[in-house]
Amino acid sequence: MNLQSILRPVASAFQWTFENIIEPMSHSFNWICIVFCFVALGYWLNRQKKYNQKAAKEGGII
Repeated sequence: MNLQSILRPVASAFQWTFENIIEPMSHSFNWICIVFCFVALGYWLNRQKKYNQKAAKEGGII
């Protein structure tokens, strides 16, 4: 038993995983990340608006 007999099945498993699982879902995963970023940006801007309104009302730092 040598190292090649161990590494070839591992390499084949990685190659199969990439070709059959990761590559087909890559396009939809990119869109999910983009949508998540826009939702997070909207949430953050909404929170920032509320903090600014509260600071203006109470005389805090804007």
